[in-house]
Amino acid sequence: MRRVGIHWEMQAVDTALLPEKAKALGYDQLELDGLGLLEMSPWGRKRLLFEARNNQIDLSYSLVPPVGWDLSSLDEEVRRSAVHRMQELMKLLGELGGGSLSGPLYAQNSFDESYAAHKAEHWEQSVKSLRSLTPVAEEEDVVLNLRPVNRYEHCLVNTAEQALKLIHAVNHPNFGIDLDTFHMNIEERSLSKAIEQAGIYLHCLHVRENTGLPFGQGCLDWASVEAGLTTIHYEGPIVHTIGSTNRGDAHALKQLLGSR
Repeated sequence: MRRVGIHWEMQAVDTALLPEKAKALGYDQLELDGLGLLEMSPWGRKRLLFEARNNQIDLSYSLVPPVGWDLSSLDEEVRRSAVHRMQELMKLLGELGGGSLSGPLYAQNSFDESYAAHKAEHWEQSVKSLRSLTPVAEEEDVVLNLRPVNRYEHCLVNTAEQALKLIHAVNHPNFGIDLDTFHMNIEERSLSKAIEQAGIYLHCLHVRENTGLPFGQGCLDWASVEAGLTTIHYEGPIVHTIGSTNRGDAHALKQLLGSR
């Protein structure tokens, strides 16, 4: 059975209490923001790990790189600084037992016309940076899952095909693909075909509707998503992007996509 998780925002809440809350809502996995982890005290992270194990909840992590975390920067000082920050975050995850870090990790969450005009150069810089992260990823048992995002958020990687190209360029087993149905709905011609294209490299699937809301509050073709997952025999996690307090969300997700 596929694990079903929930992404939970960490603001204004005791993060160590989230594993118990996720368990009570019927989830098997809790995804937390990597930047939020950096702000926690060492004791807070130990409490989080203890509560996750106590509640039999798997921990995973996500990151939307802010300004200053640009692995694709043409400015070598900025790029090296971003590599260092990513390495420090992976070492922290290693202290928590490793696991997956998903998101558009290949570039910071902003771009302009100049960036788009030099897309090929930024691509090469991103590949170089990601390759340099492989020793730490391997040592800390961290898997980096690269997420395509829609063209309005970034221009470097928008589709499963482009993510696959980036994965092949990096060429390391600690790298995979993270697909998000919201972005897929904008950029892909077929949800099922995009999943099939990611194939064995698909390590995480984030689910939300075309509206950005939890599934059931939009019009995505979930049968197509399930068909793609079944075709590739997907057994990885399915993560509910919206942190909902409706217990039925987890159970409905398991019925729809997690029962194989």
